[in-house]
Amino acid sequence: MSTQASDITRVTLTLPSDLWRRVKQFVPARQRSSLVAEALQRELRRRERLDQIERLRLLQDELRRKYGLMDNCVGDLGALREERDAEISGLR
Repeated sequence: MSTQASDITRVTLTLPSDLWRRVKQFVPARQRSSLVAEALQRELRRRERLDQIERLRLLQDELRRKYGLMDNCVGDLGALREERDAEISGLR
């Protein structure tokens, strides 16, 4: 994740002591901000996906209430394709 100096905002975070000790143990001093930024990016993407899934679930519920359960049309589509292919190849 590359950013320019003008795109950076300094913040103060409060972390559990044990977590901070582990960060200091495994992450070099000049890489800690990047670690936090990358972790935040991953978590935000995860939460955005969960939000999108929830919105899709609500939309499914709304459509199910409005139209009820609909039959599976896979078989019908297959039959239509076979008819089309037969017409194109001159078998009908």
